[in-house]
Amino acid sequence: MAKQYLTFVERLDNLPEGKEVELLVKDLTPGRQKYDARFVRAIISRQPQPGGDTLVVRGLVGLPYPGDRGIRIVKEVGELPSNYGKQS
Repeated sequence: MAKQYLTFVERLDNLPEGKEVELLVKDLTPGRQKYDARFVRAIISRQPQPGGDTLVVRGLVGLPYPGDRGIRIVKEVGELPSNYGKQS
């Protein structure tokens, strides 16, 4: 069953396509796991694949960017790094 996830990014440029990226996602799929947050390594595509998982992307203030994206979670990273979300 395809799942739907949510992430927040400052700019869409921070979400490269076709490359592995680490990000925090929330599970939006109905059920017991809804709203669970996980730090994952994933590959993002501009369009969701038929039968694949979907990623909803919002800006830091919560406004949605247009169009959903596809996401393929490669692995769960585990704990958030201490510098996650901080600008360098």
